[in-house]
Amino acid sequence: MEDQEVKNFNPLWALAFSLLIFNFFTVPFDILLSFVGDWVYQNPIEVEMSFVGKVILYPVKTNLVMILSAPLIIYFMVWRMRKRGINLKNELGLFLFHKSVLLRSIFALALLLILEEVYMRVLQVEVPESFLRFMLSEPIILGIITTLIVAPVLEEFIFRGFLFSQLKIRLGNWAAIGLSSLAWSLMHFQYEVKILAVLFVLGLFLGFFRWKYNSLFLVIILHAANNLVGYVYSYYTI
Repeated sequence: MEDQEVKNFNPLWALAFSLLIFNFFTVPFDILLSFVGDWVYQNPIEVEMSFVGKVILYPVKTNLVMILSAPLIIYFMVWRMRKRGINLKNELGLFLFHKSVLLRSIFALALLLILEEVYMRVLQVEVPESFLRFMLSEPIILGIITTLIVAPVLEEFIFRGFLFSQLKIRLGNWAAIGLSSLAWSLMHFQYEVKILAVLFVLGLFLGFFRWKYNSLFLVIILHAANNLVGYVYSYYTI
């Protein structure tokens, strides 16, 4: 049997595909949850979004949408990659790593977070309190699952897994790191530009480690560790 022909994604289509999948695959779940009862609308939080203004978010519904849609998004993208004959293990970086690599990576992340804190203090940049209250809203277990598990797995799979792998084929590693980081940071449009700059640098950091060690699992752990720090910070700030 002949090997299946590999049909990699065009860089522009890979970029558009990633953003469309992330933003629109959640819509059916958002609609379905609107019919399950008023309990999904409990504890509403008014959040100030930089480019949109004040928006009412419902923690239960928002978190459930992410938790329920994430497996479908990953399954769909894996199916599309297989249909094109793309080697999932190699292209997504599904490789384990040595413990020493994790320790060095965590140390580097700690240094980056210190530099980010200096940057935030010097420029007097603060994450809006409404976002911190949203992160800690009841039921808190849903926020923990979304922040520490679903978001790191889903976002890294899409941006440092799929998108990076498809961009590097034609554009090279450094361009792939930069563009995937830019797409990932702009996805967080709710924040002001100074915070988006921090996210972009974090994306470059994650992209570098994804390339250096070819391990999607490593950057998922680093992403989760970063979110954990943010979660603990929020808990003691509010």
